[in-house]
Amino acid sequence: MGRMSHRRRDVLRLGALLVGARLLGCGKGDRARPPAAATAATDAGADAAAPPPAAAEDAAALAPASTRADVVVIGAGMAGLAAARALADAGVATIVVEGRDRIGGRVWTDRSLGVPLDLGASWIHGVRGNPLTALADRVGARRIATDYDDHAIRDHAGRALSAGERRAIARGLAEVLAKVDADSERRDADRDLAAAIADVVADLEPSPRERALLAYAIASVIEHEYATAIADLSQFERDYGDEYGGADVIFAEGYDQLTRALAAGLDVRTGHAVTRIAHGADGVRVATDRGAVTAPRALVTLPLGVLKAGAVGFDPPLPARKQAAIAALGVGVLDKLYLRFPRVFWDDATLLGYVAPADAPGQWAEGLNLHALTGQPILLMFNAGAYAAALEAMADDAIVAAAMAALRAMYGADVPDPEATLLTRWGRDRFAGGSYSHLRPGATGADLDALAAPIDDRLYFAAKATHRHHPATVHGAYLSGLAAAEAILRAARP
Repeated sequence: MGRMSHRRRDVLRLGALLVGARLLGCGKGDRARPPAAATAATDAGADAAAPPPAAAEDAAALAPASTRADVVVIGAGMAGLAAARALADAGVATIVVEGRDRIGGRVWTDRSLGVPLDLGASWIHGVRGNPLTALADRVGARRIATDYDDHAIRDHAGRALSAGERRAIARGLAEVLAKVDADSERRDADRDLAAAIADVVADLEPSPRERALLAYAIASVIEHEYATAIADLSQFERDYGDEYGGADVIFAEGYDQLTRALAAGLDVRTGHAVTRIAHGADGVRVATDRGAVTAPRALVTLPLGVLKAGAVGFDPPLPARKQAAIAALGVGVLDKLYLRFPRVFWDDATLLGYVAPADAPGQWAEGLNLHALTGQPILLMFNAGAYAAALEAMADDAIVAAAMAALRAMYGADVPDPEATLLTRWGRDRFAGGSYSHLRPGATGADLDALAAPIDDRLYFAAKATHRHHPATVHGAYLSGLAAAEAILRAARP
């Protein structure tokens, strides 16, 4: 079968390993309850931290009045806010209902540690031609480029990997993936990527050390990119999606600058958890736990994880093809752990990699040194896939202890305890059901299209998982919202 070219982030990650390393990927993990004074909770779908002052003021100023609009938008994440902004600017009476007590969805900036820390999305991935670049320019959001060459990797014995070892990691993973792709060209039926890689590795007969290095590379280059284990990824579509060029950047004052700007002046009703969406010849009725809103049309921006959980009922049920797409697509978990320490003890590098023992493959593989970016002694550590899901079932203290074991393996027993922590559990967040989507074995871009397809010119759909070319990204969510708004405006024209 024909394959798309490798995703830009995959290629750059491998290239960065060769020159000093790009390992930090998506940080998209839309984002929790830490043991320190500052806490943030996503496991119950509620924020412990108060919303930013501007968002709180907007919510207070826009107390619900009407129960009818021209369009009801379900969800105040990036897709919903982008659509609502476009509709309102076109003169369409729009009401946005949101289950959380804040806007933003998986864009969530916490300031409880004294600096803005993004618990969900962190990066604009590729600034050149990216619509979020223009939006960030409009709101004057200061951005910092991530230098993926500024990188340090240590193993579980605390030894820093040499440039030669980093090159060996890159060559090894590139060799494995090249063989996987060659096998894809010969195969008629898709299968999971783990099985494909296992077949290749069996022929290579790696040593235990080589297996640990390969596990590290797989975790940092692939599993953190897609927020899931390779066992749940399609072999055929492992590098699905398009990319924008240019640098990746983070927001010095938080990603929520974009969502707050989009929401300004909109009728956004937070704390309204949608329970049922009914539609027919007389329009759409959106039932929430605080009453119903009706309109001729509605835009559904519920995350794929919420649709998979069946948390919101549809009357009539969703078409069979859309239900099949929901089942075929996967949603994974990329969780974050922020740790603020009394002093800096780690390498003077932007990106930090950890090669875990062979019996703990890929655990705590990636970290971001926020001291290099903010001047504060804060580390951000990531986990994805099966290990992230396992951590979500653990108590906060146990999660922090696991991270500290990795850091002390890297830097020695005298590493101090953190003064404060923030952590996420996106898989247990009832308003997210995971971090972002991926293509499971057998899934294709056609499933993304099916998820996006409107129903009877009444019910429209947008979200990260509905964008054919940029799924699982904030800019994909933004573009999907704009596309849905344009479709609604076209349909409403006489």
